[in-house]
Amino acid sequence: MLRIASLAVLLASPVLAQLPLGGGSSNGPVSIDAEKGIEWRRDEKLYIATGGARVQRGGVTLTAETLRAYYRELPDGQTQISKVEAEKDVVIVTATERVVGDKGVYDLDRQLMVLTGTGLKLTTQTQTITARDSLEYWDGRKVAVARGNAVAIEADRRVSADVLTAHLATDASGKANRISKLDGFGNLAIATSKEAASSEKGVYDMDREIATLLGTVKVTQGKNQLNGDYAEVNLKTGVSRILRGAAAGRDGAPVRGLLVPNATEAPANRAGAAGKGP
Repeated sequence: MLRIASLAVLLASPVLAQLPLGGGSSNGPVSIDAEKGIEWRRDEKLYIATGGARVQRGGVTLTAETLRAYYRELPDGQTQISKVEAEKDVVIVTATERVVGDKGVYDLDRQLMVLTGTGLKLTTQTQTITARDSLEYWDGRKVAVARGNAVAIEADRRVSADVLTAHLATDASGKANRISKLDGFGNLAIATSKEAASSEKGVYDMDREIATLLGTVKVTQGKNQLNGDYAEVNLKTGVSRILRGAAAGRDGAPVRGLLVPNATEAPANRAGAAGKGP
């Protein structure tokens, strides 16, 4: 059924209204469908899909209760979706990731999706990332940015920071993406069942299980603790290398340790000569 009212066109059917459109880049056309209908506001260059609305391009599908798709007109007369705004129960699904939130904006030109609201979460087959303020997903670059009390979890490993940038890579099977590296900024903390480490910022290579930490570093194993300005922590072998600021190329105090007799093996025993100040 086609109904024209004022400047709006409503495409509706008892089950589904669907509208194929041009994409924002070379990734193919965009398809928009909705259970209740699609409203076309021609003068605003806007489509509004309501009720189980979905937009799909290539391997990315975005669903929400309401979708607002903004488009531009091309010289050949075709239309091209440039941005989609999503409200309520937003879910983004790719072949290997799932991202959820309350609200979202999908910039098709930049292949960037930004979700806000409560319950922000990105999930791969074995990992999860949550955030308080926003969750960005850069599909073309395979990068996710979690802002505000960001937490990444895999098995017994937990990484948290004010901001976490997750780099995704294809796993050994070549069929699924996983988080291969995390960049942490502000109040970075890494914990396993055996040890914990914290710093101002750092990088955690999840494949190699090695963390490189910088600024106000603290490494704890059992009741033993080492403090410094720079550290390389191997969570797989349990070997920690702590340096003072000067050795790491910046100002800072010497390495300090708190060693408790009969406690878990002290990381200081493995820090080696590098842990000694000049």
